[in-house]
Amino acid sequence: MTDKPCSQALIRVVDDDKDFLEGLCFLLDAKNWNVAAYRSAKDFLTTDAPSVPGCLILDIHMPDMSGIELQEEMKRRGIDLPIIILTGHADIESAVKTLKMGAVDFLQKPVAPEV
Repeated sequence: MTDKPCSQALIRVVDDDKDFLEGLCFLLDAKNWNVAAYRSAKDFLTTDAPSVPGCLILDIHMPDMSGIELQEEMKRRGIDLPIIILTGHADIESAVKTLKMGAVDFLQKPVAPEV
């Protein structure tokens, strides 16, 4: 069995689309990454351990709290994880806003597996 790229690093994925979430986590796990899946921003905020190094792959349009609202809440709480936005509802305004707030990338679904 191959070792994980970084045994301590954790890729967190927050997306309300269950099938997409499971598929992306499966793909990342197959590449030997440690992965945590969250179906909502609230689940992420209440169960994640932000002290564990890694990053966050985040959808924008979710019920109750959007990805942009989660990004703002993370800033308020001092949670400093690199964020990659991965959304099916991309627009220039959202891309600019999330990147100005510190997201490291903004990708539109569907995205090629190698990306």
